[in-house]
Amino acid sequence: MVFINILTNKLLVFLKFYSNKIIGVCLMAKVFFISENNVKDAWLSAIGQVFYKGDNIKTEYDKPEDPPSKDATVLIEIKNPMSKPIERKGRVINITSKFGNSYEIYGCLADTYLMGSIQSGYIEEILEGINDHFLWESGVSFPYSYHDRIFNYVPYSIEDTIHKTYNVELVDKDFVREHQKLKKAGKIKETDDSTIWQLENGVELDLDKNISEQLGITKIPLGALHFPKMEQMNYIINKLKDKPYSRRAQAITWRPYIDPFHEDPPCLQRIWMRVKNNQLIMQTTWRSRDLLRAFEPNVNGMIRIQKMVADALGIEMGSYVDFSNSLHIYGNTFREVEDILTRMKNKGELPKQIEELMPV
Repeated sequence: MVFINILTNKLLVFLKFYSNKIIGVCLMAKVFFISENNVKDAWLSAIGQVFYKGDNIKTEYDKPEDPPSKDATVLIEIKNPMSKPIERKGRVINITSKFGNSYEIYGCLADTYLMGSIQSGYIEEILEGINDHFLWESGVSFPYSYHDRIFNYVPYSIEDTIHKTYNVELVDKDFVREHQKLKKAGKIKETDDSTIWQLENGVELDLDKNISEQLGITKIPLGALHFPKMEQMNYIINKLKDKPYSRRAQAITWRPYIDPFHEDPPCLQRIWMRVKNNQLIMQTTWRSRDLLRAFEPNVNGMIRIQKMVADALGIEMGSYVDFSNSLHIYGNTFREVEDILTRMKNKGELPKQIEELMPV
């Protein structure tokens, strides 16, 4: 009996030791879910969770003396995104942009980056494309804009030729001849002496002859092509008008031909919308996100897109859900974060669960 007890105790110690090791490994990649009623509480909750419980990970932007960033994968639900606008002394304040427009702002008054972004025209940049012209008029700024990627999407643009180039080759005529989907659609027509491939706008190619000779070209640099622009918000609006329950109402920003080779590719990847209970819900996916300096400006831009689509559909806004693969706080901004959290705690405005994480 004594021998069995000794073995049992050793087994328990063994299991406890290795279970802790396993749990430690499982927790290496931190994943948080945050659900709050408004933007301010969501931001403060995310700041606290990532700052106190996030992983320590170096970034490609760190200086040698910078500590690692705090980082986590985070899903944030904001139940009433346009509730509780920023107030000062009990009165809702409006921020005027450099373009003369005045906006109610959703978030935390302590977020100076939010205020500065709105003042510099971030809402107009997202909704109106006020800075899209810098894509071709500036030699250094605006490698992309969210408005251009969302409202004027193309898979490749002329400025992309700086980073990566491609040549477009003509299709093989024998491959076209045997393409079953083209045949099924009636695009391949057999005549007495030839096989005709019918394209758009009355263009026809004889697949018994050399295609390059018929078109007078062999290769085209991709950058020389003018792709038709896709206005993705119109697609979403029309899709949800026709089928509010559709799972296909989405917009993307990523350009696979160029963004993997770009020094500054877009953080926003996808917007997805759907109608539930006669309310428009919106979900966004971000590959990377500066939680301190970008999250609240981003959200203020996104929920205004949500409001624009909801108004076009004649329905109310529902929740806004925000998913970041990497939501991070840079090591060189830790003092700012500590100052914000301390001030919010002293004012009694910090979510309780975050206050409990702070050192005494």
